[in-house]
Amino acid sequence: MKKFKKGIGFPSVVLLGINGVIGGGLFLLPSTMYKQGGQYVLLAIALAGISATLIAMHYAVMSSRIDEDGGAWVYTKRAFGHYPGFLVGWFGWLFGVITISAETAAFLKTLTGLVPAVGTPLVYNSLAIGIMLLLGIMNYFGTGIASRIDDASSLIKIGVILAVFIATVVWLLLGSTSQFSIAQAKPVHDFSGAFGNAFYMFTGFSLIPIAAKEMKNPGKMLPRAILTVMLATTAIFVLMQVVAMTVLGDHLAGSALPVADIFNVILGRVGRTIIITGMMLSIIGVAIATSFNSPIELASMARERGFLPREFSRLNRYGAPVGAILLTIAISGGLILSGSYLFLIKLIVLSDFVQYLGTIFSSIKLRGDATLPTGYKLPGGKWMTYLTIVVVAYLFTTFAITTVLVGIGFAILGTIIYSVEQRRH
Repeated sequence: MKKFKKGIGFPSVVLLGINGVIGGGLFLLPSTMYKQGGQYVLLAIALAGISATLIAMHYAVMSSRIDEDGGAWVYTKRAFGHYPGFLVGWFGWLFGVITISAETAAFLKTLTGLVPAVGTPLVYNSLAIGIMLLLGIMNYFGTGIASRIDDASSLIKIGVILAVFIATVVWLLLGSTSQFSIAQAKPVHDFSGAFGNAFYMFTGFSLIPIAAKEMKNPGKMLPRAILTVMLATTAIFVLMQVVAMTVLGDHLAGSALPVADIFNVILGRVGRTIIITGMMLSIIGVAIATSFNSPIELASMARERGFLPREFSRLNRYGAPVGAILLTIAISGGLILSGSYLFLIKLIVLSDFVQYLGTIFSSIKLRGDATLPTGYKLPGGKWMTYLTIVVVAYLFTTFAITTVLVGIGFAILGTIIYSVEQRRH
């Protein structure tokens, strides 16, 4: 996790949040969501943004009342005890692990736009293993470059998004006719699937409340920052979908790299090559930054008595938690070899789902706890909480049985490790 300067202001918090929310899904998912949501795809994106905002407001409540690093697992441990707190933290670490896998898969998928041979199993798997080994080596020598990589990938990401919007506006102003009318969109095929994939694009919102204690006036700033970030990112996601539908028309449904194909229509092959390069640099930057943060999170949990073996928290001479790095990279590598990009993003939403439950129910349990500061209060009070529970329940219906079974298996694995560690203490 990147460290923040004390007293960061509102604009910095908003930019931090927007950067945390926007990831590789923006570049790769417009075609999938279009096939699933048809003429209601924009509605699916808007509803996903509203749903993520409701959940994020509960993070705002808890972070304003509990001033500790750790986020959802800290709230859950305070409200429900040691084991529930561990389980939520275990899935929080899983979120980072799968993000490394998903962003690496997105990188390789994007690379196929330049080198089609990458799509063959042998080349794909070889490159995936090579990237995992490289990430492990980088992590071994400490986290000093993580912040610079994150900053660089953020700038590239912003550049790609601006380039898409500006190029499209110029293209339309020069008299190009739209190939597509939104009113003639395809019928709905799988609205829940479109909603689930759209929701994935918002999952980075949890970064904003974690930075709460570094803000100048978190009680007032945090709710405004969350609403601003969610409105801004929802607008960006909707606009990108509109651009893809306008420029590519019905061809969007068959596009593997929709943003790259937009540039192919507007600027030709050279434009497509340039934008694919920018997309790749942006996506791999997220994978690298997450690969630094996730082992640190695991090491932090290992320092909590009775959570995980202490071996995961031991540091080498470069200050890197070697055991945590090895486990993180090993599981990330296994996941990228065993699952597709769409399967991985479903696992990401599932791992976040557990954290959402922990945070929401902790806010209910601790609502009347006089030992905690009053903190931020939800507009609408308990009724907003009930509405959020309904939203989270609907989110669960978007998971395939395979995704749920993988989640159950991971929970069982964590419980076994936790039980062994409890006996040691």
